[in-house]
Amino acid sequence: MKSKLLISAVLASAVATGANANVELFGHLGVVYNQEFGDYMHFNKDGVNYGGFTGHLGIDIGSNSVGFGVGGWGGSQIWATDNYAKHNVYGDKYIDLSDLYFRYNGSFDFYAGRFDGSFMRSDWLNSYIQGVGFSYNLGKSNIWVTWANDYTTFGVLPGRIASELTAYTRFPSSFNNFDIGSRDIIAGGANLDFGIAQIDPFVHYFLDSYSQSNVLQAGTRAALVLGGSGVKSITSGKFMWQNGWNGNTMFVQLEEELRFQDIFKLGGGWYMVGDNAGIKTISDNTRFYGRYLMPSHAGHFGAGTSTWYAFGGVEHERVKLDVLYAGGDYSEFSAVASVRVFDLGLGFMREGLALDVGGGYVNNGFGGNLQYHNAIAFAKLVF
Repeated sequence: MKSKLLISAVLASAVATGANANVELFGHLGVVYNQEFGDYMHFNKDGVNYGGFTGHLGIDIGSNSVGFGVGGWGGSQIWATDNYAKHNVYGDKYIDLSDLYFRYNGSFDFYAGRFDGSFMRSDWLNSYIQGVGFSYNLGKSNIWVTWANDYTTFGVLPGRIASELTAYTRFPSSFNNFDIGSRDIIAGGANLDFGIAQIDPFVHYFLDSYSQSNVLQAGTRAALVLGGSGVKSITSGKFMWQNGWNGNTMFVQLEEELRFQDIFKLGGGWYMVGDNAGIKTISDNTRFYGRYLMPSHAGHFGAGTSTWYAFGGVEHERVKLDVLYAGGDYSEFSAVASVRVFDLGLGFMREGLALDVGGGYVNNGFGGNLQYHNAIAFAKLVF
């Protein structure tokens, strides 16, 4: 019944937009190879090596103010050591309905159905959502609220190069049932930009009958932005309080980033998690790559974690580079780069038609008894 109502809304939107309707394609198609050559053992075999692919194809139809979209996302291993990637990276459920939404865009943005929730600019819920999302726009600032009946990242780690190729997990409710109240999120917040100062408060409430423990989170991000396009300093802090599982815990992060010509970046930071419990997250805007690439699954928000890190890199429309070293309870060295080979700039595609190729190296630091070393190479067509 809910599906019929959503389809009716979509069809009504299409009729309303009429001859002014625009058609826009969006998505990607890419392959990645991950070669592990450290100490990890799997089924008595040395290394965890795999090649896999993911693809996303969507279409948005409508005007600038109203429209609808539909899309699919899929992923699978191509080759792997003892089907490691089939079971642990991409799974054996190869395809999902990623997008099926109605949207309104104006003084506020509203989406209902299945959609990319990044338009709300939430620091911790930057994922695909099944539900509704609302963002009231105030220039560079916005106020947002959402109800998510289900969610997934499809493997995307915000800001990490080619992360959408290295893992695939569909909506848990796909081809199953909605389970309303079983794993829902009710959340709201704001991103307040005052020029030199930014304040981003939020509240999340997770209804989770599967773990038999609802989780309440509240916190904020605050930043001081100084300088201009030549040299810019971004001094930021994040705080989160969480109640659930084993009672109260917290997350604290401090970071300093210097940007030169809005291309080069250099900085460092530190974070800690309280001793009682780890932090529940859907996605994160950290700088770590190990979550999907290392077989330890790199849980960097575990209870009692304290970690420092230093980073540098390049952000350009043609070249991207991330280099990071982290030490402490979570350790990582990562160096990942991407080059845009061509960009045709086709108007009916959201990102034109472009080809990115790249590679990198990720390990769990240099001081542990067990060493995980992962080299990756990838190619990705984006549109």
